[in-house]
Amino acid sequence: MNRLLRITGIDALVSFYRYIYLNHPKLTTLAGIVLILGVGTIHVVETPTHFEAAIYLGVLFIVNAVGTLVAAVGIFRGAKSWGWTLGALISALSVVAYLLSRIVGLPGYAEVAGRWDDPLGSLAVILEGLFLVGWFSIVTGLAIAYPDKRDWHD
Repeated sequence: MNRLLRITGIDALVSFYRYIYLNHPKLTTLAGIVLILGVGTIHVVETPTHFEAAIYLGVLFIVNAVGTLVAAVGIFRGAKSWGWTLGALISALSVVAYLLSRIVGLPGYAEVAGRWDDPLGSLAVILEGLFLVGWFSIVTGLAIAYPDKRDWHD
């Protein structure tokens, strides 16, 4: 990931990350678990409504919820490479799908295009955005989630 940041030039933009570290691994891990489980819970709650609108949306909401549960287990077990990354992938795809559904509509669910007043949808996007910020801080080294894997010793 550091190589990608160097190639794109983002490394220079976020160079302050070299000087600031949030060394609260338990809090970082707990925040990631809570955020991703919050996303999954919202999708479980909304699943019946989306099954009525379009079957494929209900299936996608179930897949999302199962994926968030798997990501939470991965984060809990210390799997930065797949736990946090799976959660980030789910969050990013969910945000994109939500935005597409509100901007242009989805097949079989066009009636929500232009409706930005869904409180659970807005909350899910907020939680997903916060998770993505946490994932970015883990990947770039700002936040420490697993100090034992960085060979840090107090």
